[in-house]
Formats: sequence, C-alpha cells, structure tokens
Amino acid sequence: MMSELSPEEQALLDAAYERLKNTRRTFTEREALAEARREGYALRLSFDPRFAKAEGRQGSIFPHWRLTEQTLANTHLLNELKAGTWDGRDLDEKLLALDQEDQLRYTFYPHDPRMFQNRLGAWEASGERQITLPLGLKEELDRFKECLHARWTEPFTKDQVLAMLEELGWNHDGITSVELCVRAWLLTCEEFRRVGTELWVPVELLPPEIQRTRLQAPPIRTTLAQADVATAAAAHSNETRKRAQRPESLRFGGTATQGHATWIVTLLSANLIEGFIPVPKAMRGIYPPPSPGEERISVLRGLWFDENAAMWIWLDRTHHRLYGPDLLDAIGLLAAGTKLKVDWNHERIILREAGLDEEVQREETRLLDLDELKRQRGGIGEGYRQALQSLLLSFPEGLTFKEIVAAIRQRQGHEVSHRTIRASLSHGGFLQRDQHWFAAPDAAQGARTLKEALVEALLDHSASDEAQPISHHEYIRTRVAAIRSRLQEITSMLR
Repeated sequence: MMSELSPEEQALLDAAYERLKNTRRTFTEREALAEARREGYALRLSFDPRFAKAEGRQGSIFPHWRLTEQTLANTHLLNELKAGTWDGRDLDEKLLALDQEDQLRYTFYPHDPRMFQNRLGAWEASGERQITLPLGLKEELDRFKECLHARWTEPFTKDQVLAMLEELGWNHDGITSVELCVRAWLLTCEEFRRVGTELWVPVELLPPEIQRTRLQAPPIRTTLAQADVATAAAAHSNETRKRAQRPESLRFGGTATQGHATWIVTLLSANLIEGFIPVPKAMRGIYPPPSPGEERISVLRGLWFDENAAMWIWLDRTHHRLYGPDLLDAIGLLAAGTKLKVDWNHERIILREAGLDEEVQREETRLLDLDELKRQRGGIGEGYRQALQSLLLSFPEGLTFKEIVAAIRQRQGHEVSHRTIRASLSHGGFLQRDQHWFAAPDAAQGARTLKEALVEALLDHSASDEAQPISHHEYIRTRVAAIRSRLQEITSMLR
C-alpha cells in the first residue's frame, strides 16, 4: 500500500508516474522503475494504484503496465484494421484521434499477438489459417446438412459440429487437420452463418432485426396562454429521456487482449418493447474482432445475474446494440426507468439491475405504443384491460410487471406478448407505484382512457415521440378526422 512506503520510495514512484503520464505505449516494470532499482529499492508498480496491468507475460515478453487513467486501444484498433477503416499507419495520430472521438486517453500494447507491424511500419491484423478442402470432401459433408439442421438448436462451436457429424456417421480417418476442414466447409455453406470466432448457427436461428417502435406522447390540449408552459414541459420530457440515454459509470479494465468494460444504462420503453440495449460509442472498442465469414452480427455468452440464468446475447455491429430473444425475455419484464449494469468481459456479458430512475419511469408511462394499439383496435385491448382489472383487484398489495405477465399468461392459457400487457396497463387507468401495478380506481374511466389511446393510434403522427401543445379546437378536429377515416376503412372491409 502507498501508506507503507517511505518518502524516498514514494518520490521514486511519483517520478516514474510523471515520466510516463504522456506515453502512448505500455511499459514493463523494469522500464518504469529503472531508477529505483539503480538506487537499490525493491519497488513494484503494484504498490501504487496509479498503475495497472496491461498484459501478462507472453513467452519471452515480460508483463506490461499502463497508467490507470489510460485506456488500452488494441481491440479498438484491431476492429478498425479488419473493417478497413484504418490503414495501420501513423499510430500516434490515430490514438490522438480516438482520444478526441471518445473523450478518453488511449495507449497501445505493442506485442499484441493479434496484429503485427509490416516492413513498411504499418500495423496489420494477423490472419486466420485457411485451408483448401480435399477433393470430394465438400460433397461428402453436404449430405449431412439436413440431419445437422434437425439437431442444431443454438450457437455451436466447430468442435460441437464435428461431434455431431461423427454421431451422424461421418468417418474422417485419413483426413489431416479435421477441425480446419470442418471450419472451411462451414464457410462454404450458405445455410450456416459464422457468428463468432468459434460459433456458428443455421441461418434460420439468426434473431430478427430490431424494428423501430413508434411511440408517441398524447398531444397536450391547451389554450394559447398555456402554450409556453406546455412547450416547456415537452422540452423537459425530451431532456429527461436524452439524459437517460447517456451511459453512467463508464469504466474500462482487463488487458490489451482481454478487455473489460462496465457501464449503467437506463432502460426506456423502446428498449423494453423491442429487447435491445444501446452500446455507448466509447464502449465499442471492446467488440470482439470479427473473423473471416463473420458478418455484422455476432453472438456472445451472457448471464442474467439476479437469476443466474445463462443466455445468448446478440451484438449488432452496424447499429451498435445488444439484442436478441433471450435479452427480450429478460428486460421485457422490467419497468421503464430501470437502471441496468452491463459488465462485459472477454468471456461473457453479465447483466444486473442497478436501481430505478423514477423521473424517467414517469415520463415513459405517458408514451403510446402506436403499433400495439393499432393491433388492439378490434377489441382485444378491452378484453385484456378487463382481465388485468380482475387480476389486480385480487391483489390489493399490487403486482410487479413480471408477476402480472406470468398470471395473465396462465389465465389466458396462451403466450401473451410483453408489449400487449404493457400497453393495456399504461393506458387502461391502472396505477403504478414502487414498481408495482394496482387496479384502476375507476374501471369505467379506465375503459374510456384506453379508448382514447386507441383513437390516438389512428392519427398521423410525426416521427417525434414528444407531446405537442395544441388548441382544444385542433384536438377535436384531428380526432374527428381520424375517426371518419377509420369508419371508412371498416366500411371498405365489410363490402
């Protein structure tokens, strides 16, 4: 500990820190403490919390260190090399550009085995060993495709694929580099997709794309004298959601080749409905570098900490978000405004609840899920509202959203989507307090509130999800026009 050091030892560590605080490369302990050793002091960098391990020993390369305030750029740069967005030249200028882009202080570990410096001094990504399939082997393996599909239910490694092929009767005696042959064959198959360094899936198991959810706050009816107040309220609502989208407690750790990042994100309605988490710009440096054949999406192992439940989490490298059916099942049961801690290391992503932003929760419950409400126009919305009212009357102490979903699914006898229940709760007059929902105090008023929300879904809303102040006359005019349009639509369908 620093408190146990003598003044002379502390001065030597201070000098090392001052000398290295502007370096753009990691360093060994011997390099950092050369002066201390010359004077006979047995100091170690681990004595001072201003220094952190950058990479362990690799063969003849001694362990390297960095300053705690610095962030390792290796994986970020490797991703850019593979994406073709950096030519590998002018490393110091590139690090400075990343500093300005991410508002961090980057450094570089020069012995990363995943990249090398060519004869011209430019950095290149190390390649994966590729082989040519022996004559006739592709046709031989192609005969197992249908049986593989029947057994393939989740992402598998090439070793698991090889084991399945062996169980199906494939005899590979006499073939050298069998695992490399399996990988080379998988790369030739349109039916299978590489989604990680060692992970593959049939294309039908790829998760569906995230579709933009249309959310809208109901327009604010107001007189001209109240317009300024209403506009200020809408601006405050917009600022609240923007604040929620800014990550909290960003931290980097790990080593140059095995990075570690943590942050806290506040979940908005769109996150819960579609099942995705945005990845902050600065955190993108931890993306696992793509392998040959791997496209813009990858799959990562995950863990829902509160229930110790393993899951698969998909990474969309283009839109920079984590998503997938397992993630939807997990966060879809949470309340808007829930804070989620994301702990991303080289082995998996760990997710855990980290509190609630009540202001965000209040703002988000006002939003209308227009697509879901349009789907409920045929009357199913009222049916769910009545089922929810009956359920919550039986539990005067209230139920969490997760408990409600489980109970409604049991009562209905079929799978009911999170967003259907969420829309009915938010716009059916139900009360929410301390992450619990309670029966509507006035069931008739709750029915009218839901009908009004269904009318809102008929309107031609702009892309904005903000409530705009409008006069009472304009409010009535737009709704009458929407109702007439809906009646014409119904009449046309009945003809």
